[in-house]
Amino acid sequence: MKPSHCGHNGLARRAPSQRMTETETPAEPLRAGLERMVADHFGEATDWTVSADTAERVTVSLPDRRLVASRRDGPGGADHWVLELAADGETVSKFGPFGTVDGLVERADTLLDSEVRYTVCCDG
Repeated sequence: MKPSHCGHNGLARRAPSQRMTETETPAEPLRAGLERMVADHFGEATDWTVSADTAERVTVSLPDRRLVASRRDGPGGADHWVLELAADGETVSKFGPFGTVDGLVERADTLLDSEVRYTVCCDG
């Protein structure tokens, strides 16, 4: 049985108590969730920042990588998020779309200190 806050397609929607305020952006709940997760994962053991770059984009910056979450429109106007892993200024992998902030935060947690691998491909 789906939780009562899920839409017809099983994607979580904000409960009435979780609705955005007029001053809150779509990225704010994600920024807060990512910030809690990174703080729990690293504490003060490494340098990191979490920033809401725009109303629809949040970046986690670590010494050796960057995680960028960008909002996309989903079915019925629900927020969906895509997660990008970048290292050395280049996109290495993309994940998603995620229909919930919790799903994206869980995936981001696994990428904080995982090995970054590059895929080399060619046209020839």
